[in-house]
Amino acid sequence: MKLHLLKKTFAIVSLAIGLQGATMLPVAAQDKEVVVMLPAAGAPYFKLKTYGYLNEGKKLGYKVSIYDAGGFGNLQQQITQIEDAITRGVSAIVLVPASSDGTAHVVEKAAKAGIPVVNDGIATTSDKVSGFVGEPSYVMSQLLGAYAAEKLAANGKIAMLTGPGGLDLTDVRTAGFKDYISKFTNMHVVAEKATQVSSNVAMNTMQDFLQANPDISAVYTFTGSMAVGVVQALRISGRNPGDVVVLTADLEPETKRMIEDGWIQATVISQPVEMARIAIRMAVDAAEGKQIAKETLTLPSVVTAATIASVDLSGQAVPEGSD
Repeated sequence: MKLHLLKKTFAIVSLAIGLQGATMLPVAAQDKEVVVMLPAAGAPYFKLKTYGYLNEGKKLGYKVSIYDAGGFGNLQQQITQIEDAITRGVSAIVLVPASSDGTAHVVEKAAKAGIPVVNDGIATTSDKVSGFVGEPSYVMSQLLGAYAAEKLAANGKIAMLTGPGGLDLTDVRTAGFKDYISKFTNMHVVAEKATQVSSNVAMNTMQDFLQANPDISAVYTFTGSMAVGVVQALRISGRNPGDVVVLTADLEPETKRMIEDGWIQATVISQPVEMARIAIRMAVDAAEGKQIAKETLTLPSVVTAATIASVDLSGQAVPEGSD
């Protein structure tokens, strides 16, 4: 089935996000309501997940409310939003934490109030989390490391834009990639920086990397929007598609196009729409007193220009005809 991202769906999603991101007086929760706490709901990756949250909630007969912290750096905003949900007495919370450690105390506060919390994609450092749905992050970045080693014949200088600091996901992905390429004595990380998930920040960082190391042969990026910024920097520097191997995770529309055009060589996908669906199902089951798995992981797939037409994207994108 042909899949694509629908502007109509995203417009509805953006409206829902905007309403929850605004300053609002606490109101009583609906009898059946799951709230989803996102660190950066406007990012393409989280727009995909938002479709999954809303659609699955509708199927299960639950209202799903989306809250946006406005960026990974806005931990206090996310804490305030979670406390609001606890005060309102919602059925359950799906949390993508802005900080793994920084959200621990408020998750424990929710548990004390009898509200289950399910982590989606990023784990909170607390044993009070009811369940976790995510990706095999270490394996995913090892797959990118293996691709880089093969593409570069195990010889090259590598730059890394590792993503936001303070997240277990960032640390595990980084470790997987580094551990794999460490097997090869002629592959070296010559530039590395933790940054926010932003195309502009990634572009500026990559320009600095290229100035200091003009012979960089490959770049690892935490996610697709950062890869887009890296490609912009490569274009500005006069590079052509394929001159530098660009590696990333996830598959938003712009990264898909850049793979097809040869600017991005490989991405590893974690099925974010399916992850969101699973998170809502787990949250609803926990709210209804059912036993849920402590951890559920999706299966990763490597996507290149050669495989993009054959990889199953049913859990990755919004189905055609959705509203």
